[in-house]
Amino acid sequence: MAEIDLSKLGDVLDTFLGEGGNDDLLNQIIENWWNQRVYPEIARSMDEKKINASSALKQSFVPGEIVKSPTSINTILLAEDYWEFVEYGRKPTRNGHIEGTPYLWQSIQEWIAYKGIKPTNPNMSYESLAKAIARKIHRRGTKATNFLSDAFTESLQMELVNELNARLGDLIFAVEVKS
Repeated sequence: MAEIDLSKLGDVLDTFLGEGGNDDLLNQIIENWWNQRVYPEIARSMDEKKINASSALKQSFVPGEIVKSPTSINTILLAEDYWEFVEYGRKPTRNGHIEGTPYLWQSIQEWIAYKGIKPTNPNMSYESLAKAIARKIHRRGTKATNFLSDAFTESLQMELVNELNARLGDLIFAVEVKS
């Protein structure tokens, strides 16, 4: 979750974020920042690190609901459930399974099919190859890629803060001129 502290902007937040505030402007600023700066950085980082098996993860990133208070704006980044395993890696595990979710080997079997990977042993099925890969992941874990933390930098977040400061400054000036 990204949190942007706007407490230094003073009482204009009541006008901007309160009832009758300019939600359209806020949403437009955040949407533009997301589309022009954040998403391209995430996509670039994933491409650089060759994290693009099916493009499903890359295409799943979207900003969540914007929650506003008088001192901050919060939003979450929504993505496929497995983004955390790609970002942070995973430690070796026992063959545990959460009811209602696919087994790891089933997800790997889909990935194998998408990538067009074929078992090298003609007697090995796609299912047995997927199970072998899943066993290795359970035994050894996977490495972190840090694709998201490398893309979603503090300077990228500060770009939004600066844009909000500039636009809120314009709003303050417009209010003062009209008075």
